[in-house]
Amino acid sequence: MKYYHVDVFASQPLSGNGLTVVFPDKEIDIDTLQKITQEFRQFETIFIFSEQNGYYPVRIFTVEEELEFAGHPILGAAAVIHSLQNDNPENLNVKLKAGSRIISVDSEITDSSYTVTMNQGIASFIRTLNKDNSRIIAAAMYLSADDLHQDYPVEVVSTGLPYLLLPVNGALEKVRISIPDFEQLIKTYDAKFTYVFNPETLECRTWDNSGLVEDIATGSAAGPLCAYLVKNNFKSYDEIISISQGRFINRKSNITGYVKEITKEVFIKGEVVFFSHGDIII
Repeated sequence: MKYYHVDVFASQPLSGNGLTVVFPDKEIDIDTLQKITQEFRQFETIFIFSEQNGYYPVRIFTVEEELEFAGHPILGAAAVIHSLQNDNPENLNVKLKAGSRIISVDSEITDSSYTVTMNQGIASFIRTLNKDNSRIIAAAMYLSADDLHQDYPVEVVSTGLPYLLLPVNGALEKVRISIPDFEQLIKTYDAKFTYVFNPETLECRTWDNSGLVEDIATGSAAGPLCAYLVKNNFKSYDEIISISQGRFINRKSNITGYVKEITKEVFIKGEVVFFSHGDIII
């Protein structure tokens, strides 16, 4: 089966967030899909199955688990599908089915890459944490209460994955997950992951819940952050929001987003560049 290695939220190869895109040519059990992902050791791998009814079913895995939704795998997969079109259109709309959800992605060929825009739908605002709970989260990430930005609330927001959005006062360099049961802690607030951001610069960081692997660029978190900023009047509808991530692991990435006023839908945009392709022979 064919695979492609692309870099997402990147203007040139060997930057941004790496992704493996795999096209299975037969039925594969979930254990093997997980092992293939672990073999590639990218933060995420996406498996694209044959088109049906106008969309491509996909399955997305981290090295630890399957996800029903993720940002940079959806964008990268759409660019790869676009590149394989025989008529090579300049623009293409791609529909991907992740879990029970069909996601619309627009892909455009540019000089050296693909520019891809995903409609993440309308955000769900799940809960706002009070000061005591916010301090608990801060302490679990090696932060003090003084490190939290007092003008920005701590909220859980989702456009497919619920993220606990944690605003900090320029303390990004000291953040790390400092407790072993962090996933269970944030689960009590209905969050799957945490996205730490500096409100002044919109630079962000996030990790797997063990705290061992930092993500380079997180489209599924950038969408909730854009919705949060508009909802709390820090940004306006239709305003282009620029988010940076990955500096601390030497893979600085750029994510663009906005919230459409008419529909309240969240859109996330990024560039996709190609690195390699090959065959999986098992």
